[in-house]
Amino acid sequence: MKNILDLPAERDLPPRAAHAMRVRILCSVRSRPARTPRLRVAVAGVVLLAVVSGAAAVVWQRPDRSTVQVLAMGSGELSPTLQDAAERCLQWNSPQPQTRQNPSEQPVPMSLADLAVAIERGDRALVLFMNDVGYATCDVEWVGTARESGGGATDPWPHGEWLPGPVQRLLLTSTDHDGGDVIASGRVSRRVHRLVLDHGDGHTTAARLSGGAFGLMTSDARLRAGNDPELVSYDAEGTEIDRRPLFQAEDELEHCFAGPDGKRIYGTPTSGCRPAERWRG
Repeated sequence: MKNILDLPAERDLPPRAAHAMRVRILCSVRSRPARTPRLRVAVAGVVLLAVVSGAAAVVWQRPDRSTVQVLAMGSGELSPTLQDAAERCLQWNSPQPQTRQNPSEQPVPMSLADLAVAIERGDRALVLFMNDVGYATCDVEWVGTARESGGGATDPWPHGEWLPGPVQRLLLTSTDHDGGDVIASGRVSRRVHRLVLDHGDGHTTAARLSGGAFGLMTSDARLRAGNDPELVSYDAEGTEIDRRPLFQAEDELEHCFAGPDGKRIYGTPTSGCRPAERWRG
């Protein structure tokens, strides 16, 4: 977030995707040789990006072989691979400068107890830690092997417990720049009791909710931004309370969101901001 290394050639996206994501390089990508750690900008065609709102997004090449998908909500559900990925992420975000990917970056204090979402797909794992201070996230490939590589990011919450409405997307990954197989995670407000991804073509994917966090993964390679996929939130009575585009950044949402004092804290200025909502975590 604070230092930007030389941009890799792979960063260039088609104009539509570049405008929608409004990306900047979020953090360096790290490769761990057998003995001496070092930094490098891109590994195996993977680039870690961030939209202006602070949500992270990753795009990776679709694996040629079929893959197994695992979704865990919390440290008690971890597979051995996800356990290794979570521990590696904690190491990368350690308060010790010599263990961090970006020594100038101020890490958010995290422990394994703060793990909210962990997703494993083939040889890649994504982990998301959240607590009252902020969040940390890592993308790890070939974890626990000599080929291990990946990237990470950590940031305090810009507005504490206040969300831009019922849901805040923190992570978005896809096999294509505008769709394909999708993985998403983030946090939800106290009103949300059910969250689904509406693919826009008659298909839906239900997210798992736990402790104010959500995680979902699709295996529908037909999912495309052109179909206007949306995250849809429901309250305890099953009433729809929010619907927002999956691939849209917070500063591009249709409505702005204001805190209890009426001051706008999310989104572009518009008349009559909607109230920000409290995180249920």
